[in-house]
Amino acid sequence: MARINIFDLHCDTLDRLALHEAAADLGFSEHDAHIPAERMSSLSNNDAHIDLERMLGAGYGWCQCFAAFIPDGLGTQRSWNVFETVRDYFRSQLEQHAGLIEQVHDARDIRRIIGERKCAAIFTVEGGSFIEGDVSRVHEAADAGVKMLTLTWNGKNAIASGNQTTDGLTPFGRQVIAAMEERGMVVDVSHLNDRSFWDVAEATTKPFAASHSNVRSVCGHPRNLTDEQVRLVVERGGLIGLNFCRDFLRNDGADPTPDDVLRHVDHFLSLGAEPVLALGSDYDGCDVPSWLDPAEKVGALHALFTREFGEDIANAICFENACAFFERNEA
Repeated sequence: MARINIFDLHCDTLDRLALHEAAADLGFSEHDAHIPAERMSSLSNNDAHIDLERMLGAGYGWCQCFAAFIPDGLGTQRSWNVFETVRDYFRSQLEQHAGLIEQVHDARDIRRIIGERKCAAIFTVEGGSFIEGDVSRVHEAADAGVKMLTLTWNGKNAIASGNQTTDGLTPFGRQVIAAMEERGMVVDVSHLNDRSFWDVAEATTKPFAASHSNVRSVCGHPRNLTDEQVRLVVERGGLIGLNFCRDFLRNDGADPTPDDVLRHVDHFLSLGAEPVLALGSDYDGCDVPSWLDPAEKVGALHALFTREFGEDIANAICFENACAFFERNEA
């Protein structure tokens, strides 16, 4: 049987592990207080959603975007400190588990890395508050290998406004986008409010991503995309990651069924999104459907998509669309 390839555009595993004890006030320690500290320290063997040994042991060819999540309200310096803490943890795990994981510095290496039976790890950031007022921070992040930046979390920062606020892209945000495009860093519009989304669409010159967002007409959460927004991403040749979060799959927040996921995929495909649809799990950042928990169960999605849409579309959603997008972004 051919090996299944998985490309996931977003998880919060690095923060959950790196900040388990290093930043108790951010809530990770409280959330995982029932788990022994030694089981939340290593990326290779842990009790989080994503574990290198379990995932690779399941036989996947696997590319994972690992985000440094910067919560709202920390201030510029504390936000930068959180970024550095997560970055340094990521580097330590790359060194300790070099036989299992390799950082992607050029997306054209992804297929080679997974062919060597290692996780191809893309470093990303969720929440741009750490670069407030200083575009040079974009370049420092790029130098650390950051390939994609979610401009905001749910609130407002110096770049733009998240889905719980009403303002748009700022003049400084336009500078940030220009610097990101200069460095080949993908602009990620997940978490933006609608006004900021359309401001970003006007300000960008390259295709952009919504790394972990679903369809608002299927589930009305403001974190999801409108049909018009989906069509714009398709037109631009961008990328959309299907989010596994229960609250973004169903309006009632109940444990989603495979049919709940299919409703989103069906609607995406009806909008022409077959070439841009990918996976954006949000593992370790939310409650996911029980049948997709933990991450090594993601093969159930590939099987579901194969039965419903055929193997070619399943392969496109689960790996090929995202890999091709990042490969093109290197040009």
